[in-house]
Amino acid sequence: MLNKWSVTLLAAMVVLAGCKSEQKPVEEIRPVRTMVVGGALPAAAEVYSGEVKAQHEVPLGFRIPGKIISRSVSVGDMVKKGQVLAQLDAGDVALNATAARAALSSAQAQLAQAKLDYQRSQDLHAQNFVSQAEVDKRQTALISAQKLTEQAKAQVDLANNQASYTQLTADGDGVITQTLAEPGAVVSAGQSVLMLAKAGQYEAVIDVPENRVQAWQPGQKVAVQLWADANRELVGTVSEVAPAADSKTRTFRVKVALPEKNSAALGMTIQVSQVFASKEIPNEISVPMSAIFGKEQMMRVWLVDAKNTVHSQAITVLGHQGQQVRIQGIPAKSVVVTAGVHLLREGQKIKILPAAQGAQQ
Repeated sequence: MLNKWSVTLLAAMVVLAGCKSEQKPVEEIRPVRTMVVGGALPAAAEVYSGEVKAQHEVPLGFRIPGKIISRSVSVGDMVKKGQVLAQLDAGDVALNATAARAALSSAQAQLAQAKLDYQRSQDLHAQNFVSQAEVDKRQTALISAQKLTEQAKAQVDLANNQASYTQLTADGDGVITQTLAEPGAVVSAGQSVLMLAKAGQYEAVIDVPENRVQAWQPGQKVAVQLWADANRELVGTVSEVAPAADSKTRTFRVKVALPEKNSAALGMTIQVSQVFASKEIPNEISVPMSAIFGKEQMMRVWLVDAKNTVHSQAITVLGHQGQQVRIQGIPAKSVVVTAGVHLLREGQKIKILPAAQGAQQ
């Protein structure tokens, strides 16, 4: 039989076992590193110098050879479409046009004679005075005269066209950026005489080294500053990245389209970078590559709420710059987990490491 001490001990053990069974599992709190994301890339990004150019700059030249007798424009002049810019000596062209018209008159006279001869041969053949062979011969001569007349007319048209080619006209509105030949010079057909920057959108042109060209992609937004107005920042769009390096400098030419309404002038010095001093692009931020997880078309980041609980958020990746990734899809000033992202689950409590807390302030 159990004594009273044994009964008391047994009762205590039962009570302790019941208390143990009622204990809840301790929720795992994962330590992570975080950062507060903003609207700009790291300040250590490269800055490239370049110049402002017209998006479309074309060389202008005469379509025929000759001696330049006048030029009515200089560098910096604004021109309109159809405006006469330079003039060739038209003496030889005028002689060619006179010769072509004379040849046409001669061909027309021969055609008229061939028509009469053919008609006369037909009348004589009807009276059996000439053979059919004679009629065929006259018909062949008539066809030949017709073709010679057509050729002479084409020569007259060509001579008239060449007469108009003695004037160099602008094929669009724009500004003259270079003069490549002076009055008195003898130029060949197609030789560049003037350089015309057509009116329209301007672009910034920079040269990027081969170890950084992968960071520049068409459509990417970049910061552009004018040397003449360093306090003003423009938002440019990368329009073209050269597919091959320059044979001499081994750099890649990058063109950045500038907004149509700006104070940039052709030839101005500019600086282009992937860092925005202002918040011109509020929806575009950057995070470390370690903050992103998920599949290629379903990239996500962990956002931390006020209760130190994480929630995943889908993002759109815009581009890369070193270890930084430009993204859209989360608001600025969000707290993002930057280390340990693959060990978290939705709604999990986290503990922010002290170093990360200092970074958030």
